Amino acid sequence: MEKNTLYAKFIYNEEDEELVNSLENSLNENGQKIFDFFDSSLERTPLEIKIIPTKKEYDELNKKRRGVEIPKWSIGTFYDNTIEYVSLNDYKNTTHAFPKEKYNEALDYYKKTIIHEFTHYVLFLYIKKYNNVSPLKYLNEGIAQYLSGQRDNMKYEFNYSLDDILGNNCYPGWYLMTKYIIEKYGKEYFLKLVIDSKLATDETPRIYEEAKKYFSLK
Repeated sequence: MEKNTLYAKFIYNEEDEELVNSLENSLNENGQKIFDFFDSSLERTPLEIKIIPTKKEYDELNKKRRGVEIPKWSIGTFYDNTIEYVSLNDYKNTTHAFPKEKYNEALDYYKKTIIHEFTHYVLFLYIKKYNNVSPLKYLNEGIAQYLSGQRDNMKYEFNYSLDDILGNNCYPGWYLMTKYIIEKYGKEYFLKLVIDSKLATDETPRIYEEAKKYFSLK
């Protein structure tokens, strides 16, 4: 099935219609906020959101496209103006399985993960307009977590090394770095780091030391 909405075209199976309706409402509530953070005048290329019925099918599609084994924890991705996400109805076959009584809680987080991927889409439009060079990974993943609210009200200790921050799998650390940058230096400085990878590379060690000290005092 297909459904054209304000911010995206959804492609999904019939059993996910109710889920897609919830996702549409979430995007309608949050989409403009994401654009406003970056640049509300960005040219909006068409976005497709594909709800993949099963984790198995998701893995097969991504392995064929990327040529590598897909991690067990991976349930969503953004590429070429397309978001692919495993249906919440098949989370029982993923590392994110949840008991039936936690469905509403899981749905709320699921909507935030779609906003996470939507943030990657808007960030892609932003760098395409201003620089066309991919930002450092911690900035890319950090802002997706920050704007989606995925980690709101969660507590983390800043016990990450600089190598962790510059590595490949440090989501809580990336979130805390981004949170610190925005709340200490403001949005405009963060966006400078996004479009100027050299500046970001030069500034990150200093920012890291500041953030480590800041969070140790909280």
